[in-house]
Amino acid sequence: MKLDNTKPLVSIIMNCHNGAKYLSSSIESILRQNYVNWELIFFDNMSTDKSVKIVKNFNDKRIKIFKSKKHLKLYHARNEAIKHSKGKFIAFLDCDDWWKKN
Repeated sequence: MKLDNTKPLVSIIMNCHNGAKYLSSSIESILRQNYVNWELIFFDNMSTDKSVKIVKNFNDKRIKIFKSKKHLKLYHARNEAIKHSKGKFIAFLDCDDWWKKN
């Protein structure tokens, strides 16, 4: 997928703690978007399931994986994830939700 550098980068923040059940559907909804100039900041909050493995299977350079060294409350985990973002805009998508194509 070629990025369109004429449009602003959107950082999508996805915090996850054992979200494997719906994670693939959530990421697939991002990949189906018409807007392509995004990065996914996947912040793993000490998952013990296969969440990280699922994300790695997507093999998309726009997906960046970060892992917490200790379990954090959601607001703190989101703030940590934001520190890794480079976008002009930030959007949040939970790992058990998904977006419509547009």
